[in-house]
This record gives sequence, C-alpha cells and structure tokens, in this order.
Amino acid sequence: MKQQRFLLDSTLRDGEQSPGICFSAEQKMKIASILDYSGVHQIEAGIPAVSKQEKEIIIKIIENRKNAAVSVWSRLVPSDIENAVDTRPDIIHVSIPVSQIHIREKIRQDEDWVISQLRECLYIADKNCVPLSVGFEDAFRSDINFMATVAKILLDYGITRIRLADTVGVASPSRCREVVNELSAKLDGKAELGIHAHNDFGMAVANTLESVKSGCLYADVTAGGIGERAGNCNLAHLVQASSSLFNWGLTGSAARDLQNNIFRVIKSTRRTR
Repeated sequence: MKQQRFLLDSTLRDGEQSPGICFSAEQKMKIASILDYSGVHQIEAGIPAVSKQEKEIIIKIIENRKNAAVSVWSRLVPSDIENAVDTRPDIIHVSIPVSQIHIREKIRQDEDWVISQLRECLYIADKNCVPLSVGFEDAFRSDINFMATVAKILLDYGITRIRLADTVGVASPSRCREVVNELSAKLDGKAELGIHAHNDFGMAVANTLESVKSGCLYADVTAGGIGERAGNCNLAHLVQASSSLFNWGLTGSAARDLQNNIFRVIKSTRRTR
C-alpha cells in the first residue's frame, strides 16, 4: 500500500514572489477555491503582516474554504505573529533563520537572540491558542546540532511540524537525505518534517522527492513551480514522478489539471508589478 504524504501549496505566498506576478484579490479567491477542491492538504494563503488588504483577503479565504487546512506565513517577529493571529488560521507558520550566514550576516544577530525571539513568539501563539508549524530557514547549510536544539524547544511546546527550507536553492538530493535522516534521529522521530525546496539549480523536484523518501511527511509545492527567483517545487511534476510510491490525495492527471486551471486564472486577469 502506498504511503500517505501531504501537499502544502504555496502558490498564494511563495508563488506570488515570482517575477512579474501580483495576484488581485479576485485571483487569490479563485486560486484558493481551486486548491480547496483539488485534494491539496494545506493552502499557504499569504502573509498577514504585509498589509491590511492582504489580511482581509486571507480572512475571506479562510471563511470560504471547505476542505483544505489554511496556514499563514510569519517571520520570527512578535508583531507578525499578532497579525497572523488576527486571521484565525488553522496554522501559523513561523520562519526561523538557523544557518550561521543568515543569523550573523542577514539579521546581524546570534543564536541566543533566535531562541529568545522564538520563545516570545511561542508565548503569543500559545496565549491565543493558534497551532504553529516552524520553518528552518537555510536548513541545508545549517548546523544539525543547533537545529536539534531549536527543535527540542518546539517539541517541549507540543509543536511537531518542522519545515526544512532550502532557502537559497543550493541543496542536493544526497544532502537532503543526510539532513532529514540525521535530524530525525536526533529527535527520536518525534518531529513531523516537511520540505520547502527552491529551484535555482533545477533540483527542487528531485530534492523534494528524496526528502519525502527519507521521511518528510509534507512537501511544499506551487502551481507550475512558480516562486521566488527560479521558483519552487512543481506540484504536477512531483505528483506525477512519485504517484507510484505515495498517496498525495490526488493523481498525476488531477495535479496537471489543477495547475492548468490555476494558470487560466492567472492569465485571464493577469496583473504585473
């Protein structure tokens, strides 16, 4: 029997960071509806902290969904968490920088600051009774021991979903396998891991597939692989490449039709930045 795996579609969040794409409110509602009826497990609807208008659209998506879980994305910033709480999503996803280069060079902080910020964000979410998932930013260039330290804090709070993000698209299948296996072992298999791959070297589908084969339960995808820079893992390609191994909740042909329907929406009323 095929193993169950789960698709997290980020077309409305990471997909909108694709050069030349800026979805209208109408487009977002239509795309969310298509995803909701497709069999996709989770829709990443956007970033509430971006603007009041973005928050309002996300709230409408949550109010109108019928089947899929809806999550929103947040930085490791308390005000981002508060904005996310306002939308009352199923899950708030918090992105945490874990590599030395991101912590020291990008945000000019240290590991103690990351843990302190994390605890503050966890307090806000816990106080408001909204479940969290957490993303390890630049995970495949990070120290496994530091990721394990952060993950154990999360597990102490009852947070089990951890997304490994190849933020700058430099991972390989063998590196994905190594990190997933080693981190899972350090956490005694208690974490539900996910993979968020970028396609800078054309490896997003391969990296995602190898991560899933190594134990990741969740795979982030976008319609047609659109997304920041060179894009993300292509939903239809992933499902078509692995439907003989995993039950994704939809078939390869259904995934292809889903992408086609989304691109009809994008092309019909397309706006550019």
